[in-house]
Amino acid sequence: MDLLFSEDAAPDDWSRFRAAGFGNTVCGFVHDRIRPTCGMPLGGVDTGCLDIEASGLLGLCTIFNSHVPRRGPINEPFLGMKVDGRTWLLTTVDFSRVADAVAWNPAAASAPTSHARRIRCWGHYPVLDLQFDTDAPVAVALRAWTPFVPGDLGASCMPAAVFEVHLRNQGDGHKQGLIALSFPGPTEAELGALPAVRQDVADDRLRGLAVSGERASYVLAALDAPGARVGGALGCDAGAWGRIDLALPTAAGGTGVSLAVPFTLRPGEEQVVRFILSWHSPRWFAAGHPDPQGRALLPYRAEPAGPGEDPRGATYTHMYALRYASAREVAGRLACRHEEILARVLRWQQAVYDEDALPVWLRDSLVNILHLLTETGFWAAARPPLGSWCRAEDGLFGLNEDPRHCPQIECVPCSFYGNYPLVYFFPELARSTLRGYNAYQFPDGQVAWIFGGTTGQPATLPLEMARPARGYQTTLNGPCVVDMVYRYWLCTGDEAGLRELYDLVKGATTFTMGLRPADGPDGVISFPAGNVGTEWFEACTWAGMAAHIGGIHLASLLQAEAVARLVGDGVFAQRCRAWFEQGRAAMEGKMWAGSYYLNYWEPQTGRRSDLVMANQLDGQWMAAMAGLDGVFAPERIQTVLQTVRHTCVAATAFGAVNFATSAGKPEANGGGLGTGYHPYAMFPPEVVMLGATYIYVGDHELGLELCRRCWANIARQGRTWDQPNIVRGDTGEIVYGGDYYQNLILWTLPAAIGGTDVAGPCRAGGLVRRVREAGEAAQGAR
Repeated sequence: MDLLFSEDAAPDDWSRFRAAGFGNTVCGFVHDRIRPTCGMPLGGVDTGCLDIEASGLLGLCTIFNSHVPRRGPINEPFLGMKVDGRTWLLTTVDFSRVADAVAWNPAAASAPTSHARRIRCWGHYPVLDLQFDTDAPVAVALRAWTPFVPGDLGASCMPAAVFEVHLRNQGDGHKQGLIALSFPGPTEAELGALPAVRQDVADDRLRGLAVSGERASYVLAALDAPGARVGGALGCDAGAWGRIDLALPTAAGGTGVSLAVPFTLRPGEEQVVRFILSWHSPRWFAAGHPDPQGRALLPYRAEPAGPGEDPRGATYTHMYALRYASAREVAGRLACRHEEILARVLRWQQAVYDEDALPVWLRDSLVNILHLLTETGFWAAARPPLGSWCRAEDGLFGLNEDPRHCPQIECVPCSFYGNYPLVYFFPELARSTLRGYNAYQFPDGQVAWIFGGTTGQPATLPLEMARPARGYQTTLNGPCVVDMVYRYWLCTGDEAGLRELYDLVKGATTFTMGLRPADGPDGVISFPAGNVGTEWFEACTWAGMAAHIGGIHLASLLQAEAVARLVGDGVFAQRCRAWFEQGRAAMEGKMWAGSYYLNYWEPQTGRRSDLVMANQLDGQWMAAMAGLDGVFAPERIQTVLQTVRHTCVAATAFGAVNFATSAGKPEANGGGLGTGYHPYAMFPPEVVMLGATYIYVGDHELGLELCRRCWANIARQGRTWDQPNIVRGDTGEIVYGGDYYQNLILWTLPAAIGGTDVAGPCRAGGLVRRVREAGEAAQGAR
């Protein structure tokens, strides 16, 4: 085995192999020739993140609160090694022509620099393993990781990363050398103002530097390396890297830091050099960026600042900053606990890799998809502008739809798709979000579409958490929240929480059922009167009764009925049952087209779509996940799925196109919001829902294959940590999106494969239960 993982791991594909720190084989996708479009993020819950690229460069960076737009990619090397008078920059990018005047001065004793010939990259969030191929006499690999332990929120919101450099002497003689790590630090805007305050860190375990300013601070320190030397950042200067044995740059008042640690290795000996990076940047601006230009940097036009208002908008405080007082505190804690925390990380990952009921590709993907929690998660402390409703222990947690493409907090359909890992692993965060929806519900019962952001009317700031808006997917916002409340209760058994949120469920359901009252039973499965608004497939034409929203309404009514009975409101439970029976009769009596359900039909105007919608049975999937009776006639479900298979599925090698004619020709279903979708468009989370629907009715092979095709297309384009929203089914091209947390829906597949409701994996022996148990700390270790 190489230093971190086996040489026989398949390149650019999923496989099983051995890896350091794991008791059994692991499942992974090792990037070799396929370069990821974004590096794997190092960061936990609410901490921001720092991307490490597979090329050995630093990538995008949000740890100092540059979120919209994100800082970077930084594109600087951060790791180098000097042995036998020669420096190897541990990147595949050749920086040998980027040097200062001294490096090019023939009189200067500047040593030559080389770069890695190849890097094999295995990411298993929150761990990134890079194995460097060089011609150096010392083999080198990097394991970079961050504390993220499902079930342990305290460890998972620790703002820090560990860089473990693994060395092995491959020669016959002793080797002495240096390992250097460099970090550029915050920008002037992120710091607050220059000069930075620089203070030595020197104690029994750590040797490094603390850098601080008005808004941000960090520590970069070597662990258990008393001979470490400290200097300014090395950046892209190959000459400076070449002189790391002589001197590190000076940086009085600057923000960057480098460390150089000496090592001595006997023949065949291995050694690990560890560095800790911790940070503390407690407040973010609603505009998403600390630059004084504020709104001017946004990719969209937000409402103007009011008189005397900071152009960056309101400020919010990270909850991690209430738990950890400083970067120095975090570094000290991690110095004491790094071995324990990493062991727990590898144990919970091993629990996933050992789940033989799941295919290899899915086991790897379940681990890596969790990176979206650090890319998109924000946890605000209970301080203004949040209202007095917000509890100190809760704060307000929200996920950002896609900070790089559609920045807004808690777009409700995105959380419907994607909050499953929160419910499974951090239910206190899911409860915090639901309490936000409860507080932000409008007096007429409509639920918030967003807590703030780009699609508000007017558009508000992208990281705003106290500006709820109604939005335009009016007919499905309520069912989204009802489903999220129900799944939270199923998985946690929190009856007090269910009672607390009952008015939210009841109000949302009553509002949804009142959107088209004049149509009687038909209105239960219809768009609002006047066909106002749209639905999840927002760039489409819709009218009247529709199979997709109709099925979702029916599933939501079953959930609302169940909640009402649980809290003892028999009257409302009966009302929900009556709505359900009326809506189901309309669906089966008026929408059945012989082998599928009509896309939509409005008898009053004659508007009708005969297109086959791939996801017309999403409501059936919702009911199955909730452990409730189905919403469509059982004898028709298999017929629909056969029709979808021969039309929408047959049209693409990458999943299922959204719509097709009954003859199998992909169609766009009109224009709707914006310019409409491409005829071959498809959404990864909807492919997962469709695949799970097949699995629930017994077609495991096709259901899993649809999901595999979709995720293989994403992985083979290097998008493991760059998750898309829209894909073209004819070419596989990624059309839109980069950090869409909708794709966390992948965590619903273990329940479907196991034939259980959403809570099945939480029960004894279930995958979620075993992951949480595997990651638990030894008694007294917390």
